Amino acid sequence: MERLLTADEVAEYLRLNRETVLRKARNREIPAIKMGYRSYRFDKNQLDDWLKAKAETRKVKPQSQEVKKIDLRTYPLGIIGGLSRTDIYEGR
Repeated sequence: MERLLTADEVAEYLRLNRETVLRKARNREIPAIKMGYRSYRFDKNQLDDWLKAKAETRKVKPQSQEVKKIDLRTYPLGIIGGLSRTDIYEGR
C-alpha cells in the first residue's frame, strides 16, 4: 500500500475544495479511511478506481424514451404562443 493522502492532497488531486472532499468522505460518496474522530485518509489507488467507475457510469446512456411532439400555436406576427397545462396534457 502506498502512502495515504490527506484531505488537502486529495482536494488538490481532484481539484476540489478541501471542505467538499471532507463532506464527500463523511457522506461516503468518496472512498476514505476514517482515522480517529474527525480525520480522514485516502488511498490513491481506491480514488483512481472510484474515478474510473464514475466515468464509466456517465458513459451509459439512459434508455431512449418516446418524445411527445407538441405543436405550438403561431400568431400572425410570428410570435410563438405559450402553453397552458391543459394544452400540454390534452395534446392540443
